[in-house]
Formats: sequence, C-alpha cells, structure tokens
Amino acid sequence: MRTLLLAAVALAAFGGCADVPTDTAGLASRTDTQPSEQDKAWMRGIHEGNLAEVQAGQLAAGKGSSARIKSIGKMLVADHTKLDTKVTNAATQLRIPLPMSPSADQRAMLAELQDAPPEEFDQDFTAAMINAHQAALAATKVEISHGTSPTVVALARMAEPALVAHLTALRQPGGGPGTQTPTGSPTGSPTGTPTESSIGTPTETTLEPETPHGE
Repeated sequence: MRTLLLAAVALAAFGGCADVPTDTAGLASRTDTQPSEQDKAWMRGIHEGNLAEVQAGQLAAGKGSSARIKSIGKMLVADHTKLDTKVTNAATQLRIPLPMSPSADQRAMLAELQDAPPEEFDQDFTAAMINAHQAALAATKVEISHGTSPTVVALARMAEPALVAHLTALRQPGGGPGTQTPTGSPTGSPTGTPTESSIGTPTETTLEPETPHGE
C-alpha cells in the first residue's frame, strides 16, 4: 500500500504548481520575446521536481539500505542541483516566477519517505522516483515539442538525457550507479549515467536573453 501511495503521489506531483507560493524578488527586466504559458508551466514544474528530487536523494543517501540506492541518491542530488541552478538563472532572466518549495503532493511523498521503515525505504524510494521521473520526462517531451521560447526549449533538451539516465539507473535492480561514481565519464547518451557535462553543456544557449528573431 505504501508503494502504491507513493507512486500515485509522484505521478500527480509534477503538474500541480499553480497554488504554490512563488518568489518574485530580484527578477530581471523583461526580454523582447516572452515565454508562452507552456514554457512557464514547464519551468515551474521542473523546478518543483528538482527541489523534491534533491531532498529525496538526500534521504536516499542517508537512509538507503544498499550502496546502489545511496549512490542513486547522491546522483539525484548532484544532477538536479546543477539543473535547477540553470533553471532558476533562466527564470530570472525571463521573469518567470518560480515556486519556493516542492508541491503539496511532493511534500507528502517526501514525508512518506522520511517515515518509511528502513526495510521498506529502498522499495518506496525507487517506486516514487521512477514515477516522478516518468512524469517529468513526459512534461519535458511536451515542452521540447510545443514550447516557443528558445531558452526554455534548450533547457528541456538539456534535461531530457539526464531524466532518461536516472530512470535507467532506477530500473536496474543490480546495476545503475551502484557500480560506478554518481558522475561517471561523459557519454552524451540518453541511456548513460548522468554527468556534469550532460547537464552543464548548453550554459550559453540556455541562459542568454532571447531576441525576437531567436526562433
């Protein structure tokens, strides 16, 4: 029952950002080309997901029963922290207010993981993170296909391989990052382990202010 609850919460969490308080302090002046509602929704959702998955990764690094789960937790913390730095920088430039915390559903998921008995934690964490990453990946594919802001679409394209790689690691019972460091050698492949370069490469593209002819 716990695993089913966590899975349901994780699937619902990515889209629910409309009622979350936002931080609008210190935003830069508007650019000529404004992001669409689709772009804004993806930025808010991926930011919430980053915040939640960093916290979930920290829990896994501390509470995980296996070296594999601890290693996946460290990978999530490292990769989602780097991605969120780029998301928040771009949001500032584009004047997109972002939530100040994970969504209510994501906070409930984190509370479930915090309270999970040690013998159940690894299974609960894996189920919750698979579903959270599936939801984030689906939303990211929509942004890549239907987003209008070159900056935001570039961020989504950068995030996609890391989300796929996280899912691959989470779905491998005997493999994944438990047999390698959380930031292994760069591969550039959606099925490889996420690396610093796979999340950090498009810095100039993703964080430059947009221009009317940037499309």
